Amino acid sequence: MFPREFGLLNRVFAVLVLASVCAGCAYVEPFVQELNLISVPEEKEIGTKFEAEIAKEMPLVDDSVLNGRIQTMGERLLKGLPRRDFDYRFHIVQDKTPNAFTIPGGIIYVHTGLFDFTADDSELAGVLAHEIGHAYERHPAKAISRAYGVAYLSQLLFKDPEGKSKKIALEIAKGGILSRYSRQDEYEADKVGYAIVKKAGYPTRGLVSFLRKIRKLEGSGAPMPFLSSHPPTLDRIARLESFENSPPTI
Repeated sequence: MFPREFGLLNRVFAVLVLASVCAGCAYVEPFVQELNLISVPEEKEIGTKFEAEIAKEMPLVDDSVLNGRIQTMGERLLKGLPRRDFDYRFHIVQDKTPNAFTIPGGIIYVHTGLFDFTADDSELAGVLAHEIGHAYERHPAKAISRAYGVAYLSQLLFKDPEGKSKKIALEIAKGGILSRYSRQDEYEADKVGYAIVKKAGYPTRGLVSFLRKIRKLEGSGAPMPFLSSHPPTLDRIARLESFENSPPTI
């Protein structure tokens, strides 16, 4: 029986071979875009480790009303997914910024500032659906695969003597790894988000309405580092509005 590392190392070797074959050709960029060295079971394991570290280091909110609102909304949105690779979980973080983030394994965090910033359930559902879209497309795992390599991933899965789980978990929470999301990742999350909002019966204008408010903040010069990797907000709004005439499928 091969050791557990064998599967991961062979995937890494195959990636390196294919990358070298494709070097200099037009397919390198999309290949790197979709690079993911982490299987679904491994992603679940890594996500659970990160979840434990974030619980130690960030102020999670123990409010039955807010948590119940997010759980109910999340479950309603999840029914629109064609498949569920993960046991999705939702947490609320005490943070005044109007943001949310996703870690590997379908674990999603909502900042308290998002409740204050959103006007109604349609806006909140739009943002939550966008984060579910990141998890569904496995963007956190892809971002980690691009940011790190076999050395980090092997230690995360098989041993963690230097506390790498804590380092990466907090980097994700602060937006460091999320800056590795590509524009295409954000567009995909918007597409999935729109589709599941529509299936859930929420008004599809919610995310657009939210983004218009974000656009006003951008125009005011307010610092918004959590948007540094995102496509231009106006581009996202235009794409989402185009879905009204041609709804996406997932």
